[in-house]
Amino acid sequence: MRGKPVKDGEGWIVQLLYVSHIHDLTDTLVGHPYAGRLTDEEKTMLVDMTKSAVKPRNSLLTLKEHNENNVMTINQVYNVIIVYRRSQRGHRTYL
Repeated sequence: MRGKPVKDGEGWIVQLLYVSHIHDLTDTLVGHPYAGRLTDEEKTMLVDMTKSAVKPRNSLLTLKEHNENNVMTINQVYNVIIVYRRSQRGHRTYL
């Protein structure tokens, strides 16, 4: 769909560009960035587990046991760990 205002400013023109979908709808939202985002509580739990040297795959399993509707992936766990480590490192970088 595409919409644009009419030149005289009284209404809109809506055009339907393409009617059919290329793919079927998915059954689950696994891997979808919006559905897999973490709450602040889950981020805190993940940081605590990282401080305790828990492996990321075990952290993911723990988070999924804590929330059965959780559809996050291991990459999202790694991203949170990377952000935490960068915040601890500050202006210092690895050489």
